[in-house]
Amino acid sequence: MKRTVLCTALLAVLAAAAPFLCLVPPFAPAAAAVGADVDPSAADRPDSSPPPAGVDRTGSTGSDAADPDDAGSDAAPTPAPAAVALYDEAAGAVVEVPLRNYLAGAAACEMPAAWPEDALRAQMVACHSYLLYQQAHGGAAQGAAALTVNSALCSGWTTAEVLQSRWGEEFDARWARLQALAREVENTVLYYAGAPAAACYHAISTGHTEASQNVWVEALPYLQGVDSTWDRTSEEYEVTVQFSSQQMYDALVSVLGCTPQGEPGGWVGDTVWDAAGYVQSIELGGQSFSGVQVRGALGLRSACFAIAWQDGQFTVTTRGYGHGVGLSQYGAYAMASGGAGWRSILAYYFPGTDLVER
Repeated sequence: MKRTVLCTALLAVLAAAAPFLCLVPPFAPAAAAVGADVDPSAADRPDSSPPPAGVDRTGSTGSDAADPDDAGSDAAPTPAPAAVALYDEAAGAVVEVPLRNYLAGAAACEMPAAWPEDALRAQMVACHSYLLYQQAHGGAAQGAAALTVNSALCSGWTTAEVLQSRWGEEFDARWARLQALAREVENTVLYYAGAPAAACYHAISTGHTEASQNVWVEALPYLQGVDSTWDRTSEEYEVTVQFSSQQMYDALVSVLGCTPQGEPGGWVGDTVWDAAGYVQSIELGGQSFSGVQVRGALGLRSACFAIAWQDGQFTVTTRGYGHGVGLSQYGAYAMASGGAGWRSILAYYFPGTDLVER
């Protein structure tokens, strides 16, 4: 179902121009909706996890980023930590959190607590695995912390107190459910080549998950994309936003360093989409940019988009929500709703990985 969102105006609109329409990818129509209604809070952030260690969201890599494939396949699992260190932006400090509370709090931020148990279990294992991957590769937070979260905003992880204020009378039952699920999977981690896997996750894919190198440069064998047709059934799958010509001009100049010339209708050129449906390259203002760059510049939900100049404004249609790499949370919901177990869900979205008991 399409949903139109009107972006707030930044500056006055420039002079209107002749109509121009850029190429639009031949997307397949959405399938019938999944039986259960889905809480839209499951997809309230474009990225449900930070990128792999040493890699920022624009696709550049840090010079000290380690290669996860360097770990030998005979590396022995280490005992699961009794607590994990997180840098909480809300507290402005590194906090020590019991592992079980981390898994419950992280899952509560990433999925509705009422979702199927196997979707929640899969999410918890992915969170745990990604945390350990970050720890093994230098992390991306401060001090001893491997992850940066914001408990007040329910971003990445949050506390029982924050959830209690959000859930009210439903808190006791929901928290008990999450704690019980966390207890079941807290010692299970996804491994690849003898080391914790970078088990990335996002809200909704285009219908096919993305390859890691198309977002963060590094090609990881278990993050090369799989079919996730279920995502097309989400009510949040397709969203349209509008930008005035001034908004588009400001984004091109201030964020992308491009100064478009001529009428706005001529600013958008050819677009190339990759096999998963995400923009590989697009010409804007006479320069070529990646879909990841334009997504960041315009604050889009996804790098799967098409831009059209219509009726004196730019219309941008996006499909999916998030970077598209790894576990699709909506896909996990659909698979679990259809009877798939959490182990099968993880094996599907992270092919070639192993589940290791620590």
